[in-house]
Amino acid sequence: MIWVTAYRLMLILAAVVGLVYTWLALADPLNPLVLFTVQSNLLLTAFYSWQVAGRWRLPTELKGAVTLYIVITGLVWHFLRMRGANPFEHLSLHGRGLGNFLLHYVTPVMAVIDWLCFDRVAPRPKWAAALRWLVYPLAYLVFALVRGALLPPDAWKRYPYPFLDVDKFGYGGVALMALALAVGFLLLGYGLIALHRLVNRAGRAPAVSTPSPPADTADPAAPVTR
Repeated sequence: MIWVTAYRLMLILAAVVGLVYTWLALADPLNPLVLFTVQSNLLLTAFYSWQVAGRWRLPTELKGAVTLYIVITGLVWHFLRMRGANPFEHLSLHGRGLGNFLLHYVTPVMAVIDWLCFDRVAPRPKWAAALRWLVYPLAYLVFALVRGALLPPDAWKRYPYPFLDVDKFGYGGVALMALALAVGFLLLGYGLIALHRLVNRAGRAPAVSTPSPPADTADPAAPVTR
């Protein structure tokens, strides 16, 4: 549908503009790549660009993974970084204000809407997919900790997020927070699957069975068995 394509183009545009604002606000062009926010929005842009290009349909579980990661981006930013503050409070056209708003609020909300409203008759993701979706966040955790251990203490974003700061919490504290986040991400994944299955069931038209003709309307040309 044309309007679905238009919606996804708007989603891609929001991600691209947010990424550009983030890149321009930082001196080193490689620095943003260490952020989960940037990585998840790059994945989102690549996925939906492929969809809009009209290539073969990508698996529903892959779309679910992309949706989960961008939702994680929004929730972690809002509740752990912004402490639930008004998302419009720091919105501006200067610096990283617009970029943060687009990458942490606009793209996650639009991705969830797409997950629930479009492709409703696509194959339903299996419940086990929520466990597989955790592979990337766990890999990111390993990357962030190894990177932090190798960098000098004054390096930019040595630990990309405060709850990964080993110098402050120690490996034990970081492990406990990572475990709590993993459980939350798993439950979030199950929630996305449950919602998708719910709207998937509603989007499928009920099968219409063709009633068999009554006995007295049988084909008169058919042979009669006595």
